[in-house]
Amino acid sequence: MDVDTIRLWRQRWLGSQAVTLEDLSVDERFTDAPRPGRPAQITAEPHCQMIALACEAPSTTGLPISQGTSRESAAAIIQRGIVAHISPRHAARLLKKGS
Repeated sequence: MDVDTIRLWRQRWLGSQAVTLEDLSVDERFTDAPRPGRPAQITAEPHCQMIALACEAPSTTGLPISQGTSRESAAAIIQRGIVAHISPRHAARLLKKGS
């Protein structure tokens, strides 16, 4: 873990010491704060399906190439019904993040 992350959680823990366990449980003390912005639209299950698709050889999808592009990946994700819509750029970001 990064030292800054440890410092952050240590400060949160020390700040919650004045509150009793009846008022704030251990699970609530270790729960991350709500994050700003729009919640994720692609959950863990479709993300795992996308990674599994990316691990397949492009020839299994009928493409006569050895390596697929982000546009072809996005098209295959939509074609298989994993998600209804995804841009090639977003598909590439998710696959890069998942690898």
